Amino acid sequence: MTSTQLSYGGLGLAVAILALTTVRWWRRGHQMPGAAALSGGLLIGLLSALCSGGLLGFAARYLTTKATNPLGNKLTGTGASDLFAPAAPAGMTAGGGVATTLLLFVIVLAWRCCDNQLRRQVTAGAISGSALGLASGISGLAAVVLMPPVNAFGDQILSQVAAAYQ
Repeated sequence: MTSTQLSYGGLGLAVAILALTTVRWWRRGHQMPGAAALSGGLLIGLLSALCSGGLLGFAARYLTTKATNPLGNKLTGTGASDLFAPAAPAGMTAGGGVATTLLLFVIVLAWRCCDNQLRRQVTAGAISGSALGLASGISGLAAVVLMPPVNAFGDQILSQVAAAYQ
């Protein structure tokens, strides 16, 4: 799979969406469901950007190359050649992919049960997280902080499933 790079305009757009959503959440009384919705969206967006392949990785890269980068470049006036360095592989194992898929299932289920305001916060977090996850510094930090527990959780799930079928 070719590496997808985040443009300066895409970064600007992702940060703007995140900042506007956070300010809106704060002005509405910074309630806990809103924080959980935004955090969940950010987490699933970031983890999907860290997937080296599969449908989640494809979706994050497609969203960035077809929507976030072009729109951000138009808004900021930067060219398509102004790109950040590509993010290094985060080291997600097969178990990490399983854990990320389960988290996606939980986020989608929560999204279906939420009102429109919380749905917008989940969506804004996912868009921002998928773009920010392709920035090399953020993906490196996530590889150090998020990947070990996600991989360990997913590896435990896989080992329990394997033990059940032996």
